[in-house]
Amino acid sequence: MNLRSAREELAFSVPAAVSTVTPAAPSRGVLTRAADAVRWFIDLPRRRALVDELSMLSDHELADIGLNRAELDRVFDPDFTSARADYRRVAACAARL
Repeated sequence: MNLRSAREELAFSVPAAVSTVTPAAPSRGVLTRAADAVRWFIDLPRRRALVDELSMLSDHELADIGLNRAELDRVFDPDFTSARADYRRVAACAARL
């Protein structure tokens, strides 16, 4: 993806990139937790590249996709993404009223 990517392309890229490894539950096996850690490290360059590319966008372009500069480092945080999804659902319902 480059800076000339369409807003729609970025909107489709960000949710796919948000699929990060969730914190390991205590009942999970050692091998499963190790595999999750390896996946997290393998995925790190792709996540960093996406954050770097998002940081090159203007404030207006970030607003178009519903982000601001302060939120860029939190894009891959599962709590942040679920809160954003909840907010969007509430906003969509309010807009229909």
